[in-house]
Amino acid sequence: MADHYELLGVPRDAGTREIKSAFRLKAKRMHPDLARGAGGAGGDPAMRLLLDAYRTLLDPERRLAYDRSLRKRGAGRAGYPAFDYRNWLKERLEVPEYRAKLLVYDLLHDLEDEALELFESLDGLEDGRLERFFERSEAMDAEFCIAEEYEKRGRFVDAYRVYLSIFRKEREKPALGYFLDVVALRFRRLVLEGLRTVLEDEPYLDILSEAAEAVPDDHDAAQLLRRKAELLLRLGSRAGASEAIAEARGRYPRLAGLGALERKAASSLARSATA
Repeated sequence: MADHYELLGVPRDAGTREIKSAFRLKAKRMHPDLARGAGGAGGDPAMRLLLDAYRTLLDPERRLAYDRSLRKRGAGRAGYPAFDYRNWLKERLEVPEYRAKLLVYDLLHDLEDEALELFESLDGLEDGRLERFFERSEAMDAEFCIAEEYEKRGRFVDAYRVYLSIFRKEREKPALGYFLDVVALRFRRLVLEGLRTVLEDEPYLDILSEAAEAVPDDHDAAQLLRRKAELLLRLGSRAGASEAIAEARGRYPRLAGLGALERKAASSLARSATA
């Protein structure tokens, strides 16, 4: 198999401009009529090889895979640096597509801090949404990894917002399949445990209501509403607690603990009525 770099006459660290220039020069020598493009040389075997080399080295992902195959075959020349896909992307961060691809690359290569910085730079950009550049399930997997990284850093509110985004996308067009259960479990733990440690009562009550609407599973929603009822009872809001209990029972009637909460709320109302 011909070496694409040797065929074009460029070093392994050649940039886009150098590759294009080398291709045009070679194509013109092989076919003087192709000075303005490669048009009709599809039947020429040598030209096909040159085109394949050109297209492979211009596409960063194909080039990365090609370099790996060269190393496996031991065909790489000593002293030629391998193509650095990450640096290639970093040089193009003004383009949202390359920022998104670098984000995913960093996640896959244990560069989580860098990935979070890139994610935040894309936040709110309509043309920076990950699903524009990846399969929907891959984009949502990447967002799940981002949420996990926020959790590890104790940034529970940021993690919560990313989970909400995942659930909204899943509701619009299911893509996670069985993995949705894993995401839902992490989300429930985040709301019931992590967020409680960083939020005051009022904002936490709002989160519980919002999260109960977002989760796809009725059992999870009922658990969140039960926590809301418990907190409202502690805060002395008996009517609010009764309403949350009713909502929980509407989502999952057999949820453990609802009966005891109902009796506690009723007893509290009765005491307040006779006081």
